[in-house]
Amino acid sequence: MRRLLLLPLLVLALGAASPVTAASTHAVSITKAGFVPATLTIPNGDSLTWKNNDSANHQIVFDNSSIASTRVLTPGQSATRIFPEAGTFTYHDASNTALKGTVNVQEVRTVSLQPVGAQEVKFTHSLTLKGQVSKRNSNGEQVLVQARPYGENDFQTVARTTTSSSAWQVLVKPRRNTEYRAVWQNVPSDVTNVFVTPLVTLRLAPGHRFLVRVVADVSLGRHSVLIQRLNRRRHLWRTVRAVRLTRVHATSTSYTASTRVRLRVRRGTIVRAFMTRHQAGPAMFGPAWSRALRA
Repeated sequence: MRRLLLLPLLVLALGAASPVTAASTHAVSITKAGFVPATLTIPNGDSLTWKNNDSANHQIVFDNSSIASTRVLTPGQSATRIFPEAGTFTYHDASNTALKGTVNVQEVRTVSLQPVGAQEVKFTHSLTLKGQVSKRNSNGEQVLVQARPYGENDFQTVARTTTSSSAWQVLVKPRRNTEYRAVWQNVPSDVTNVFVTPLVTLRLAPGHRFLVRVVADVSLGRHSVLIQRLNRRRHLWRTVRAVRLTRVHATSTSYTASTRVRLRVRRGTIVRAFMTRHQAGPAMFGPAWSRALRA
């Protein structure tokens, strides 16, 4: 359902984020008598250009009000729209509603996207995205990988690759929870979420102290981390202390939130730092934990 709701925006956003040349461009002439041809069938991913060949102004208004209308076209002006999704799109002239047109878009192109392995990756780590286009045995077909990190409104192209035997693959490094999609010949894939966990570390310090650090793309200062010990008999982690990250150091690429905690545990106890999903979010993902260490 979400993909259908995004359709009107995709028509414009594909060009705004990274233009891709459509496989074909089709033409409709706007005349005093109406649109010529009034009905047109095209493959998805193709574009349609309306040119005002009349002596009066015209404006194309789609009957689906969620799809943006074109600007007013003065004599000689043109407007172009890409149709990435299949469906039937009806429109009319704003100045004369009796002038109507229809675009039947057939789905002949598809592209898929999925992560290789889990959809979760640690901050600063990379993961591979892969997919396939519907054109059989295609080689050298350009595929754009676009990302929309948490908090951003628009997709932006972060990688370009080409197909080999219809398949494609690319390495990405998300910095926070990110939505990805692939675009091939103006056709977008379904959106895939990739979740990024903070990088949590726990180190021993002199004087029965532990140093807790959490590195992320956003500041997690004042957030809480749990110090846990391993119950070896039951193979369960038990929380022994909740601590708050009180210090924040920012660089151009990350935020490091940290704290020191004094904690006496028996020698040989296995401990770790653990951040819950609530404390990690919403830009980052949780839970996240450090490597276990022996006190």
